[in-house]
Amino acid sequence: MNNLYFKAIGFAVFLFPFTFLPAQKAADTSQVLPERTFKKIDLFPAISYAPETKLTLGGIGYYYLDLYRGGPATKISNINFLAVYTLNKQVALEGYWDIFTDANRWRARGEAFYNKYPDRNYGRGNEPGLTVIEYLENDERDTLNYLPFNSDRIKLAPTILRSVSPNLYLGLQGEMEYLWNSKPMLDNYGFAGADSTGITNMPVEGIRSGLGLSLLYDSRDYVLNPIKGTLVSFGTLHFGKWMGSDYGFHSYRLDARQFINTTLNHTLALRTVVNLRFSKDPIPMRGLSQVGGRDFIRGYFKGTYQDNHVFALEAEYRLPLWREGSSSRLWQVWKRLGLAAFAGGAQVFPELQEFGLREMNWAVGGGIRFLFNEESRVNLRIDYAVALDPDSDGQGKRQSGLYFFLAEAF
Repeated sequence: MNNLYFKAIGFAVFLFPFTFLPAQKAADTSQVLPERTFKKIDLFPAISYAPETKLTLGGIGYYYLDLYRGGPATKISNINFLAVYTLNKQVALEGYWDIFTDANRWRARGEAFYNKYPDRNYGRGNEPGLTVIEYLENDERDTLNYLPFNSDRIKLAPTILRSVSPNLYLGLQGEMEYLWNSKPMLDNYGFAGADSTGITNMPVEGIRSGLGLSLLYDSRDYVLNPIKGTLVSFGTLHFGKWMGSDYGFHSYRLDARQFINTTLNHTLALRTVVNLRFSKDPIPMRGLSQVGGRDFIRGYFKGTYQDNHVFALEAEYRLPLWREGSSSRLWQVWKRLGLAAFAGGAQVFPELQEFGLREMNWAVGGGIRFLFNEESRVNLRIDYAVALDPDSDGQGKRQSGLYFFLAEAF
């Protein structure tokens, strides 16, 4: 390994304390609190097949724990994890956490993962204009609107928050990502046109690390699957050599969500995301604002549209087929099933003055929900989404996606 490896290790050691919660005072034993203990693991196999990976085997799950000592108002903490291995010797290990201490005084959120897995580089811009030509045997050729590649990637992004008033938190966040061993997955390929060759100037490898502030307002009744409430998250991250980063830029992200209880236990979920990245120098691919993936504008592959800034809107209607407390026979049969319909759109742009709602790229979809846990209300979701950009998968071809995961997209 080169010196990037040692910078990554050093930064990880620096951030490691952020992943732990501050020590708390002992609970007041003069009060007799009702019994409430809750620890549970929900597991589900992850099996899929794709030409890039061949057979994929692994598991996804949630671990719930109740750090209740400060009183029954403490929310249930959760750790979400994914572990898969492919027959092409590719690995994905991912973990996400949201942990509450006594009476929600402190809150720790974040993610950590290691990926050796296929990825795609679509180039920059609000249109997938990249054209990659793969030269096959017998003078045949295939045309793609992205460059597929493999890489090794590690990421650690912890946030530690302190409650300053009911539902309002303030704290620090950090992020470190190191990408190396980037290799195209095509044996013989070329680019069509000068616009496509520009992708070779986009930095991909290296380490980016930064620190910033985090402000969070969260009045949701359930963290993993709210019926009602509001979540507004605003964070800054400042990347630079002073943090061991190969890249210097500034990031400002706003994620606002509103959950409306329309009737019974139905939910209308609304989301707005604004992510702004400012830099005088090129920003690496994974540092750009990206559209797509299983949790953000489903229907597009993550990074189909990527640039300095992004503006996005999403809406989802969640319709459980069950009623809480119902004793009907029909409810006993369907008590864990539900339906969902969603739509979303986003635009990326290099400069603020280039933003315009007419340039939004939209996607729509629907899915089935299976209630895994009644206390936390976590769902297993199976979603299918279609991109409305008719050229998102190449000229005259739309992208689409099938998503199979625990917990809602937002």
